[in-house]
Amino acid sequence: MSRHPPEKQKWTEERRYFESDGRPLYGAMYRAERPGAPIVLFCNSFSENHCEGRAEAIASRIIAANGYSAFLYHPRAHGDSAGDPEDVTFEGLVEDAVNAASYARSRSGASQIVWVGVRFGALVAAHAIPRITDTTGLALWEPVLSARDYFRKSMRHVMYYEMSKGERPSLTVDQMSERLKREGKISVLGFDLHRNFVESAQDADLLDALQPWRGPTLIAQFQKHFRLSREHHQLRETLVGRGLSVRAVLHRGPAGADSWWTPEGIAKQTGDWLDELA
Repeated sequence: MSRHPPEKQKWTEERRYFESDGRPLYGAMYRAERPGAPIVLFCNSFSENHCEGRAEAIASRIIAANGYSAFLYHPRAHGDSAGDPEDVTFEGLVEDAVNAASYARSRSGASQIVWVGVRFGALVAAHAIPRITDTTGLALWEPVLSARDYFRKSMRHVMYYEMSKGERPSLTVDQMSERLKREGKISVLGFDLHRNFVESAQDADLLDALQPWRGPTLIAQFQKHFRLSREHHQLRETLVGRGLSVRAVLHRGPAGADSWWTPEGIAKQTGDWLDELA
C-alpha cells in the first residue's frame, strides 16, 4: 500500500446510539472504504476534555478522507449520552471505551483498531487496550500521564484564573481537596469535579497502564513549545526504553490560535503514521 493515497477517499457519516452498561451512548462513524484498514477510535473522556467533540470530528473527517474509518463517542454523562455525572467512575469510562471499540469494529467490519487517546482519554484508552484484541496502534494526543497530577493542576488553574483577575485565590489546592472530600464536588472553571470520580481515578497512571503495550505509538503535543515538554519527553524515552517504536510530533497551531481547536495538521500527520503501519 502506498504511503500517500493518490486522491482523497470517499467516506460517509453515520450517527447512532449504542449500549454500554445498560445506557445509550452517542457515537459517530466516519466510514471509509479501504479494504483491510484498521478503524481509528477516538477516546476523549471527562468533562472539559470532552468539549463538544469539535476537534475530534474535524480529525475524524480528515482521517476518513485518507481511507481510514474513524469512530468517536460520548462517554456516559457527557454530551448526548445518558448518565448522571455524580455516578461516573474511571472504571465506567474504561467500560464505555471497551464497548465503543467492540461496537465500532462490528459496524465497520474492521478487524483491527488504532486508538487515539485524547488528553485524559489517553489514560482511559491505556486501560481499555488490554481488554480488546487486535489493537494495532496507539496515538496519544496531549496525553495526561497521571490522574492525580491532573486533578491538582485543574485546581491550580482556578487559583491562576483568580490571580489573573487581580484577586487573591479564594482557596488553596489543599483547601479545594478538603472541600471535595467534605461536600462531594467542587467547581473547576466551568465543570464539576465529583468526589466519586476523583477517588476512583486518582491512582491511574499512563506509564503503569502501558506496561504490557508493545505496539507502535504516536505522541502528539498540542502546545506552543518548539520541543517536547518534560513530561512528554519522559513518556517517549520510557516507551522507547521498553522497545517500542515511538514517533513524536509537535502541533503549535497558527499564530494567535488555540492549537487544540485547529487539529488539521496533527490529523494529517496521524494519517501519514497510519499509512506507515499498513
